[in-house]
Amino acid sequence: MKPKTQSNARDPQLDAYARAESHATLRIGADTPRPSSVVPIERFEDRGEIARGGMSSVRCVFDNLVLREVAMKVLEPTRDFDALARFVEEAQITGQLDHPNIVPIHDIEMDDQGLPTRFTMKLVRGETLADLLAATQTPLSGERLEELLQVFLRVCDAVAFAHSRGVIHRDLKPSNIMVGTHGQVYVMDWGVALLQEGPRLGDSTRVPHVRRAGDTLPEALGSLTGTPSYMAPEQARGEVTCVDERTDVYGLGGILYFLLTGRAPHESDSIEDSLSLARSGRVVPPERLSPETPLPPFLCRIARRALAAAPEDRYPSVAELKRDVETFLRGGGWFAQQSFAAGTTIVKEGDMADAAYIITHGQCELYKDESAEGRGQRFVCELGPGEVFGETAIFTSSMRTATIVAKTDVTALVVTRGALERELSRNEWLRAFVRAVAERFVDLDRQLSKRPSDPGR
Repeated sequence: MKPKTQSNARDPQLDAYARAESHATLRIGADTPRPSSVVPIERFEDRGEIARGGMSSVRCVFDNLVLREVAMKVLEPTRDFDALARFVEEAQITGQLDHPNIVPIHDIEMDDQGLPTRFTMKLVRGETLADLLAATQTPLSGERLEELLQVFLRVCDAVAFAHSRGVIHRDLKPSNIMVGTHGQVYVMDWGVALLQEGPRLGDSTRVPHVRRAGDTLPEALGSLTGTPSYMAPEQARGEVTCVDERTDVYGLGGILYFLLTGRAPHESDSIEDSLSLARSGRVVPPERLSPETPLPPFLCRIARRALAAAPEDRYPSVAELKRDVETFLRGGGWFAQQSFAAGTTIVKEGDMADAAYIITHGQCELYKDESAEGRGQRFVCELGPGEVFGETAIFTSSMRTATIVAKTDVTALVVTRGALERELSRNEWLRAFVRAVAERFVDLDRQLSKRPSDPGR
């Protein structure tokens, strides 16, 4: 039996692959005739600058091989080893952070001498978080604030993932958050990221050529990296060894502060003044910047804790910060929180009512004044966490009908009519339901008020 001879005929599909690999423009459609010859062309076609930094620029380019637009970061010509190493490190760090909210890196290119010149990444079409807020009046409406908090939660996801891989971003700010045209969220610009020592969660192997802090590219004590108006105090003081996950918690707190107030926590007319504010850790409480339009108290508390001057006073992790923001979104965040020492009279019978209270911690005692009957104050009952008192103040202006005293140290949410309206604004059907109940309550109150004497009141 004669062996089979191979045919010299080439598979047309293999020819197509070969032409694509030679950087030829290849657009195949149902009615497209196959070319007899293909002229090799440059892979990337420059379509203009998108952004520019100190040592590099970002350009929109068209990839003639894959047939798509991509973003290309181009390093300015330099022989500075540190600048070259940082450029490669940014591409490597970002490329290893495989997360839906971190922009993917496609490729890095070297010149003939093996020096890095540029890398390509996904082109994100959209606006930065800073641009989105600039186009919106601040303080934000409750609905708009909650929409942007959904963006913030995805930023938290990206940063928490980076932390699990031992990476600290160090330059979190609204202009480094991209929001795509279809709601995609990306944390950008990992050029000053710090690689920490120690194991990486979920990553038992080391990827070669990525330096950790203290390897071939050390940072001297006192060196400054980041944006002064969003820097944590330890970062602004150049305390490199103190930088950790809580430094990024501070940056996230700065973004939250920006959403609440429309300004950076250390905003000033000069870099020097911003640095001075950052080093001192002084941040004006967000509610003071909006005295006429109330801000959600619970969200302000979250921002203040994330922006605490001492790292140990901040959230210990991004996950805990995110959890509190999610709690706010579930409801109740528009109510202020107030603490009362044991023995404090919280409301007094006969005073005009202006707010209701929801006990979140501690025990209260309720008393009725029966001095007219010669019996003085009568203990009625004890109230604990989850119970409400003074609720008539929400629906009608009237005098308190009982005295409430803190039996132990008490923490309570303060519910005013305005705060309740803002809280209910997120849910129209519930708002309508509460309004109907309130109107009936007011009608009943008016009817009872018309009676000359009513021993039940």
